[in-house]
Amino acid sequence: MNKYKYLYLFWLLPAAFLFLTLHQGLVYYGVTDTYENGNSYTAEVVEFELKQIAAQTNGYIILRFTTGDNQEIQRKLSLPVEMAGDLQDIRVVPIRYQPGAMQEIVMMPTYETHKNLIWTNALMAGVALLMTFFIGLAAHRFANKKMNEPEEEFVIERVD
Repeated sequence: MNKYKYLYLFWLLPAAFLFLTLHQGLVYYGVTDTYENGNSYTAEVVEFELKQIAAQTNGYIILRFTTGDNQEIQRKLSLPVEMAGDLQDIRVVPIRYQPGAMQEIVMMPTYETHKNLIWTNALMAGVALLMTFFIGLAAHRFANKKMNEPEEEFVIERVD
């Protein structure tokens, strides 16, 4: 059994970064689709919380609004710190709502920030994809070279 065959598993890392990049593309599509094609409403901020734990800062916001057909909707949305600053002092938030979309609710004050965060995440995942792809090529070549070498037979010789 050749232990170098496990180096081929390195390709799972670029595959994961490819998935993350594609996912961010879908999120961007969902946000822009809802912003452009969704219905405009004003939502009441039911609850807003910002958590600061060591190096992490995030939070959530709970929005309640009534659609055109008198259906009351309440949703809890997570907020990164970049978006939370724009909403901290607002009690009524203008939103776009598109039921059934990938991103059903887009908050108008944070739309540009949300798009910039998506681009940042996609670019970081893309750079990581390129880096791990080239490392994967080197690991693949190394594994191929080691797999094609004849295996040394391990012999134990008894000397009396």
